[in-house]
Amino acid sequence: MVFEDETGFTEHPRISRVWARRGQPFRVPTASNHQRRLNVFGWVAPLQGRYGLMRAPRGNTQSFLALLTRLRQRWPGKVLRLFVDRARWHRGPRVKKYLAVHRQIRMEYLPPYQPGLNPQERIWRQLRYERTNNHWFKDLDQTWRALQQTTRRWSTERIRRLCNIS
Repeated sequence: MVFEDETGFTEHPRISRVWARRGQPFRVPTASNHQRRLNVFGWVAPLQGRYGLMRAPRGNTQSFLALLTRLRQRWPGKVLRLFVDRARWHRGPRVKKYLAVHRQIRMEYLPPYQPGLNPQERIWRQLRYERTNNHWFKDLDQTWRALQQTTRRWSTERIRRLCNIS
């Protein structure tokens, strides 16, 4: 069982709760660029405590198909039950054609408007909390490196706990 989702990070920092001295506001330096975006595809296999990230130029069908290829390479010869939301790039003729050729991927769609059913959402929340909230990165490459460094430190047990698997 594998769950997949996408997210994006801009060059504008996300401010969250933080301890600060009374009367001294917490400040994060920023270039305040909302237009440039780092698109990241992520997957998690909660029962195994395995995960992965893939940087993509855009959140679209082509990037999703690249992720499917990466998943096939990660688990050669295994049948994967892949759970995804109903984003338009998860459906359509190109995806159906890919799945018809590569039958080891069995894709299931999560109910609409139910992000709580996707454990990958918990991974995104923790990653933002640990690494990108209250922090400014000078460019998207620096953001990507920080995301990779953070998740590489996570153990199998940590991933399982984040997904509520004991």
